[in-house]
Amino acid sequence: MRIAVFHPGAMGSKLAVQLVAAGHEVRWVPDGRSAASKARAEEAGLIGASFADAVGGAEAVLCSCAPQGAVDIAKQVGAAGFAGLYVEANPLSPASLREAQSAVPDATFVDAGVVGPPPTGGPSPTHLMLSGTAADQVATLWAGTAVTPMVVGSEPGAASAAKSSYALYNKGKAALAVLAFQLAEKHGVTEALIAQQTRADAGSLKDPALPEQLRSVAWRWGPEFDELAETLDAAGLEGDAARALRQVWTRLS
Repeated sequence: MRIAVFHPGAMGSKLAVQLVAAGHEVRWVPDGRSAASKARAEEAGLIGASFADAVGGAEAVLCSCAPQGAVDIAKQVGAAGFAGLYVEANPLSPASLREAQSAVPDATFVDAGVVGPPPTGGPSPTHLMLSGTAADQVATLWAGTAVTPMVVGSEPGAASAAKSSYALYNKGKAALAVLAFQLAEKHGVTEALIAQQTRADAGSLKDPALPEQLRSVAWRWGPEFDELAETLDAAGLEGDAARALRQVWTRLS
């Protein structure tokens, strides 16, 4: 199948590698992208093309980028009249997901969410949550690869909810660990905090360099927590909890 990928970031490039390994022809649009993106795309075996050629010749489009860019990409692809499979693989709130879906009215829209690390075939599985009428069809695109598709519903929204639920736990835990290290540092008791790593529930406290390590992803995780807050609001839950944790990533970015 001919597939266009927007964009080959840390996750998108690895999803694309697995598509290439499965025998698909995968294109991307290098215009305006960074040198790092170009290097990842080359390593992944992606074919550079103009936007018109990438989308016009595609049977499927995979959108995997930072959440703040997802709706704009959908609008661009929709304006081009794309009528194939559109796989929205960003952590979006219900409102943002509806906006992305409405932007590609001629396409068959599939909601997707990645849980786990970029797929490399390592011990931690990469689950690709999928929902929508064509979810089963999209799952076959990654057949035999390091990506493990999981069809979780027949309507868009289920996959994003599954992704958001885990992200709230996993990245929320990271945000709390960052705050804990920063508070301990303020009072000069970092060693006392690290000493608690031996407890069964304290695995995140092993490395006091965690705040600095997460600085490189804070620009993406912050907007993801904006989407998480709206997702919680829509479910009648405490969206303000995610908004508070979002400030951790604001200060790191």
